[in-house]
Amino acid sequence: MEMYVVRVPVVANARLNALRSWLEQHQEQLVVTLSLLTGLWLTARSIYELVT
Repeated sequence: MEMYVVRVPVVANARLNALRSWLEQHQEQLVVTLSLLTGLWLTARSIYELVT
């Protein structure tokens, strides 16, 4: 990202600000989704270990 800002500062700032804004609006949903996926992955892995 830093090299992107160095090469094309105006475009990079606009895109990074849009990304920052989107992340701020969806932060809670992202945390819940990633936690759920991690939990499911760990559960599936544990079940697989128990079965084999």
